[in-house]
Amino acid sequence: MKAFLAIAVALALAAQPSTSFAPLSLRFETSTSASTSTSLGMGLFDGFKKAFSNEEYGAPPDAVKATARHILVKTPELAQEVVDKMAGGAPFASLASEYSTCPSGARGGSLGSFAPGVMVPEFDKAIFNPDTKVGELIGPVETKFGYHLIVVDKRTGGGDWY
Repeated sequence: MKAFLAIAVALALAAQPSTSFAPLSLRFETSTSASTSTSLGMGLFDGFKKAFSNEEYGAPPDAVKATARHILVKTPELAQEVVDKMAGGAPFASLASEYSTCPSGARGGSLGSFAPGVMVPEFDKAIFNPDTKVGELIGPVETKFGYHLIVVDKRTGGGDWY
C-alpha cells in the first residue's frame, strides 16, 4: 500500500504543470498509525473545481425583456381618437377591448413579456428605445399591421441603458 501511494504521489508531482495552482492537502495514514502530510497541486482537477465554483464570473446577467400592452388600429385618425379618450380618463384595457384589431385586445392589450427581435422592427425600436419611459403612452407607431398605441409596463436586463 505504501508503495502504491508513493508512486501515485510521484506521478502526480511529475505531471504537475509549470503554472502554480492552489495546493490541495492530502493526509496519508499507514498501518502503524504514523501519519504523513504532504501538499499536492492537483492541476487539472483544480481547474474543474474552479469552473464549477463560478467565483470568478458571478451570476449571469438577466436577459433583456419587456412587458407591454398595445392597442392596434387601422388608421392614424382612429389612433388619435383613442388617445383623446385616454386623455379624458378612459382606462387603457377597456379601450383595447373596444378598439384593438389585435387578439390581445381581449386581454386589455397585454402582450406579456418578450425579448428584442420577437415583434416587428418598428415596434421593437419603440419599446427598447432608451428614451422610452416605462408607463408612458408611445405612439402611434406605424407597422405593416396598422397603428399601435403602446405602454411599456416593465423592462428587465440590459444594465442601466434605460
